[in-house]
Amino acid sequence: MIQSNFIKAFGIMAYHSFFDNNKCNCLHFTPNHTTDITLRKFGFKMNPFSNGFELFSNTNSSLSDLLDYITKTTQQDYFEFDITSANPNFMLFTALPINWLGEINYSSRDPKNEINTNSILLNQTLETKLISPFFGHVKIYFDDLKKTPNNALSLLFHINFTARATQWQYYFINKNEVQLTNPLIVEKGSVQFDGPKKVTLQTGEQALLFTSGNTNILLSEKPKYKFDLVNQNTPNDSSQINSRGKVILKGLPVPDVSRIGIVGNSQTSQVTSPMYIYL
Repeated sequence: MIQSNFIKAFGIMAYHSFFDNNKCNCLHFTPNHTTDITLRKFGFKMNPFSNGFELFSNTNSSLSDLLDYITKTTQQDYFEFDITSANPNFMLFTALPINWLGEINYSSRDPKNEINTNSILLNQTLETKLISPFFGHVKIYFDDLKKTPNNALSLLFHINFTARATQWQYYFINKNEVQLTNPLIVEKGSVQFDGPKKVTLQTGEQALLFTSGNTNILLSEKPKYKFDLVNQNTPNDSSQINSRGKVILKGLPVPDVSRIGIVGNSQTSQVTSPMYIYL
């Protein structure tokens, strides 16, 4: 019988406020060429999760002794993992510089990391690159792993992302001449929309534009807001269905995260989420 002595070395988990359960399940971590050789040679095993992985070592000695031996025989003192994204819209729904191109790098040695008892929130470093095959990289240095006692409370590294907030824009194209004498977008919460404003689209069509103005609304995987288009009451109109007015369109669509715009100038810019609705 083959005996194994697997002990957990560390784990890396990615979280993102865009997703309903906060688990960022579209990032994948792959050991780079050098690290892959080391993991295979010294009996490590990766246990993947939907939002990260755990790394186990198969050794009769302590993890610290094994890492010291690896450094002595290979001159390697860290593990490096390449990060790829399976979601082509990741950069759009994530709060990152909108015109930025490059890689996101993490290191267990970064002095800006937030250290708790047995977990470390890795600081994000943006490296500008016009062309890159990877979303980013993460380096875990052996010295940082040896700081934690060799027990079940192994180090867990966290990577956090925040959803992008955008100005929501509703363009209503009234093809069927629906009566819109006093239109308004309403919601049970506190979000207020500016408008309507008559605009001409690039197609030459006329539209009524409502925007969230200076209020940027967070994008999310599942809808968190419910907006309705109503014809609001006038002082002399008692025939409306409710106190706000007659509902013209209930449950307006939420943004398609693959479609964004930018308004502003070189000094200030605002990311927008345009939505086009035909009535």
